[in-house]
Amino acid sequence: MTRHPKKKEDGTPDADNNKDNPAGPPSQTEESKVKGGLDKLFWLRVGLGVLAGALSATIGSSQAFSIESSRVGLGFGIMIILFIVSYVIAKSMRIPIAITDKKKLITTGYGSYFLMFIFCWILVNTLIHPDVGIVTVR
Repeated sequence: MTRHPKKKEDGTPDADNNKDNPAGPPSQTEESKVKGGLDKLFWLRVGLGVLAGALSATIGSSQAFSIESSRVGLGFGIMIILFIVSYVIAKSMRIPIAITDKKKLITTGYGSYFLMFIFCWILVNTLIHPDVGIVTVR
């Protein structure tokens, strides 16, 4: 007859069985802290991408630029400045990342940041200037 590994010879449950169900709430592991911190950083960058796109469109449309390239330069300048701000915020969040993975603070969410920036820049610029696209073609 084979005995259950969690039970003693006399049939009573082993004392090690209580380790599976601790009395208090389960503690967060280091991996879940890192994942939670990186998730917060990702959504912070998405939000800052929306803000950068909206700021670029509104500031760019309020300025009387004679050259279109200076409006583009201003927009990308705002984008770069807010990305640096997001990196400073990420450093202050103190996400427990291994030394070999420090580049994750830069690479987490940068694609979504850029795409949200471009999307919101175009959307807000279109909403500010709706009459530009209405031209009759002859």
